[in-house]
Formats: sequence, C-alpha cells, structure tokens
Amino acid sequence: MRARTTLALPTLTGTLLFLFIPLVLVLYLRMPLGLAPSILLGVLLMAGHRFIARPFMLRELQRRCFWCGGAVGETPLDASTRSRDKLLQARACSRGCRDSFLAFGRFVSAVRPVVALLIFVPIAVYLANAAVRIAGGSLIPIEVARWLFKVPIAIAVGGLSVAYPLGRGMTRLPAIDFPVHNLFLLGVRNTLWVFRLVGLWWLVSWVLWLRF
Repeated sequence: MRARTTLALPTLTGTLLFLFIPLVLVLYLRMPLGLAPSILLGVLLMAGHRFIARPFMLRELQRRCFWCGGAVGETPLDASTRSRDKLLQARACSRGCRDSFLAFGRFVSAVRPVVALLIFVPIAVYLANAAVRIAGGSLIPIEVARWLFKVPIAIAVGGLSVAYPLGRGMTRLPAIDFPVHNLFLLGVRNTLWVFRLVGLWWLVSWVLWLRF
C-alpha cells in the first residue's frame, strides 16, 4: 500500500506529461490556432518536452516498472537496455514485465530503420510542407499532407504494438533509440495500448476518407 501511495504523484505526473504528445498532434493536425501559430507552438512543445520528461524519467527510473508503470517494490528486477549508446538502468516489478520489456527492446532494435523511416520522415515532410505554406507557398494540399503524416505513423506504432513479442525469440541486445522517456511516462505496456487504438483509428479513418 505504501509503494502505491508513494507512486500516486509520479503516476499522475507521468500521465500529465504524456498528454503533451496528443496536444502536439492536435496542434499539428487540427491547427486550432490557425496554421502558423499552431505549427510553431507544436514545434516548441515537441522540442521542449524532453527537457521535462527525461529528467522525470531519470528521477523515477529506480522506483517504477518501465513496462507497466507500477512500483517495483523492494526487490526490483534489472531490465537494463541501451538507449542512444548509453545504458538505461530500467527496472521491472516482475519477471513477466522484465521479459516483455526486454523483448520489446530487442524488437525495436531489430526494426529501428523501418520505425525511423515511418515516423520521422513523415513528421519532417509534414513540417516542411507547413513551413512552405506559412511562407506563402504551396506544396502539398493540407488534407493530403495530414494523411501522409498519419498513415505511415499509424502503421509504425500499430505494427510495433502487436509485433513486439517477436523479440522474445531474438538474441540481439535490447536497444530503444527513439525518445525512450515518452514510453516511460505511462509505462511501455500502457503506451502500446495507446499506439494500438490511435493507429487503428487513423487507418480506419483513412480507409473511410478514400471511399467517401
């Protein structure tokens, strides 16, 4: 009970920090403040988020299970992995959580080039297109640009969320090179559920858009 109580504030903090991610997506895709203010605010939040989220992760790393986000208890299990060529001393609350997290890390390491291509290239293209439009030019229609952004990312995160168990049969070292602090905020398991739901919704919406 004490461990759960102690982690109540960090869990709430992690959830609030995670909400910055959908906020950025709303700014990029819905542009509620107009094109230029929405994109510029989204870029600012995306760039600045790590300076809050990463210190939070490092502060809570020894107390929270990286997989489920729960308390690790008095005898945490080592689930260390590599992240950007540095050792990340992750902890797990149970053998099941540790094995799942390491399988995830191995699978992510194996498909890293594909994930980077499907996530970072669409973001770069979308922002470049927005910058051209802010400057008064015209490159890709906004609606088309939105789908060029959403579909590859949906395939990447949705595929990752269902295929990571393949990492259990891999012998390579686990490594997570994309922003690992974002995964820590809710715990990897919970974040993967968000990936599944959002990825599925974007893909279904895309199919409906193509048909109608």
